[in-house]
Amino acid sequence: MKKHFTLIFTLFLLLLQIPASAQGEWKWAHYWSGGDESASNYYNKIINTAFDDDGNIYVYGSMGGHAVFDGELFHYDNHPQVLSDDERAILLTKFDTSGNMLWYKVVKSSTEMAFPLWMEVRNDKITIAGNCGFYGSSPDDWLYYLDTLVFRNQINNIPMEQQVLPFKAYSRWTFFAQMDLDGNLLEDHFVVAYSREKIVNGSDSIRKNTYLCMNDISPIHIGDDGNVYVYTPIQYAGNENQPYTIVVDEDSNKTYNQYFPGSANASWYIYNFILYKFSSNWELEFAKPLVAETEGIAPYSGQQPGDYVKYQFEPHLEGLSFDDNDNMYVTGFIRLFQSLPGLGGELNQYPVHIWWDSSHVQTMHDISSANRLNFIVKYNTSGNVQWCNQLSSRCGNNPNLRPMARWGRSCVMGNSVFVLGDGGYTVSNNSLLYFDGEDSPLLYYQEDSDHIGFFVRYNKYDGRYVNQGVVPMVTSGTDRKPFCINNKVFGVGPYNLAGQGRILMQWGVDGSFIKADTLIGDKMQDGMLIVNENGYLFTSVTAIGPVQFGNNILVTCPSSQSSAVFALRHDPSILEPYPEDTTGIADRGSLSRAVVRAYPNPTTDKVTVEVMMPLEDDEIYLGDVTSNFTMERVTVTDLTGKVVLQRTVSGTRTELDFSALPAGTYIITASGEMGQWEGKVVKK
Repeated sequence: MKKHFTLIFTLFLLLLQIPASAQGEWKWAHYWSGGDESASNYYNKIINTAFDDDGNIYVYGSMGGHAVFDGELFHYDNHPQVLSDDERAILLTKFDTSGNMLWYKVVKSSTEMAFPLWMEVRNDKITIAGNCGFYGSSPDDWLYYLDTLVFRNQINNIPMEQQVLPFKAYSRWTFFAQMDLDGNLLEDHFVVAYSREKIVNGSDSIRKNTYLCMNDISPIHIGDDGNVYVYTPIQYAGNENQPYTIVVDEDSNKTYNQYFPGSANASWYIYNFILYKFSSNWELEFAKPLVAETEGIAPYSGQQPGDYVKYQFEPHLEGLSFDDNDNMYVTGFIRLFQSLPGLGGELNQYPVHIWWDSSHVQTMHDISSANRLNFIVKYNTSGNVQWCNQLSSRCGNNPNLRPMARWGRSCVMGNSVFVLGDGGYTVSNNSLLYFDGEDSPLLYYQEDSDHIGFFVRYNKYDGRYVNQGVVPMVTSGTDRKPFCINNKVFGVGPYNLAGQGRILMQWGVDGSFIKADTLIGDKMQDGMLIVNENGYLFTSVTAIGPVQFGNNILVTCPSSQSSAVFALRHDPSILEPYPEDTTGIADRGSLSRAVVRAYPNPTTDKVTVEVMMPLEDDEIYLGDVTSNFTMERVTVTDLTGKVVLQRTVSGTRTELDFSALPAGTYIITASGEMGQWEGKVVKK
């Protein structure tokens, strides 16, 4: 067995020696750079990239002052103070397939760092989100917002009641700006959050004004119906009976008090995730915390249970992906705190249970999980949990040799969702990393302490483990975003022991390793990859110093500060289809055109829920199912989540009586062994 694994590893290393030009051709590369304040701050980095249908590319990230683009001064504005100020700025650029920059947009403030959060291109529109603010007190303070520059002395001449966002004398906000593909601003919205704890300000107690989204990555998604989904980490203190307030565009009709679980004082904030959904006209539909409750985490030392929040954990959001019905797949990990400075106390009591809602829970069994719970949770468009799963571990014989793994973002293809990860464990120590149960372990290539890259595949309908693909790696550190196309899964990992350079890994959906190509040999960190259906691969990374792409493309980045580097490559092998695979799904029934539907909609009395065809105009679509799907329960809730009807079913059809319900909108859910499907029905 060991000989077999060694042979595979040797083959893998040989594959890395294949020149990138033999597998594809680099077309062009660019970089931007600017002041870092210090080299470790990495002001110049890329948050997200996207193709449009014509192959044009959008790059969204941050940059420092004294900005240069390919070594030339980046004149996004003619004012020297704006160009030279070393605050972090937001940059959005568009390139054609030949690498020509078509236009760019910048957000920058002299008094508040600007942080890019996310960018999405969908339905011929670009949506960007970011954090910014303007606390100007000097006449020379300024804000540069998407081609408009305003100084404080100009704002001073505007009556307070006429000042509007983003140009106000005092404001901090998260912005959501939507543009057409030519960069013309269509609309923008500004969301402010007010913490629930009271802050003493002189003789007054006020609530702190802050961002809706925490800095760095906060994925957003725009549905086909224009609804906006935002998923972000959050920290808050105060009592749980105090509201956390969201205000949209300073509109009193769009001011929302939200109540999140747990109480804590300002010396120790609560960390959580919040999933927000805004309607197309920017009304808040819900704000739901990721973690609803925990068990097995002790309260502060010397305090009575319940005096302070029990949530002594730190969540990390890795990614948010969507299927064609806008169901959401959230990936990340939760790390437990070993201790709290100055407070003492033992916080880790195993097993630890993390509850997403009253029905869905995941477990950290012992210290072997190294205080980390890797999770994936599926939500429907109403924010209700559909299923959850996790990467688990067993410590083995030596508690000091703990198996470690992490995973990142996911991609959806067909009836599966794929999550990219990396890690390793000691086989001789009898340790283990596994999915679902110990009968589905994470496979390995050699017999001890390997670094491996992997993907894990889940059935998107029920969340059950299907299979995995694994490759040996020189060190841990797969980039966070996989890509799925033509029944293949793509991931990027480190090239050398320093964690730098990048290789492109390809698997078939059945877990078979196809090949690994060298993208860049060194000087690369924190990378991202996107691929389109024309065989173009776009990679973006953070670098210090020059970077060589293949034999013909060199970018001469400065060695004194970070640079955001990105390059386009054409690789026809991406278009080669891999045979479709149904491993682990076929035994649950082959997918067919059958769907769960409810009709008529709207209704005055009766509603039929049925696994059927074809779709009629007055039916609502709940979701694809397999041809042999049998419903077990149908539940109807109002928009507050209260159950108003429920019926046990054993078959493919049932009828519900809505006649006694008040007029309004209801959520109807059909569930069975393979999961559950949900949609809205209106009672007239």
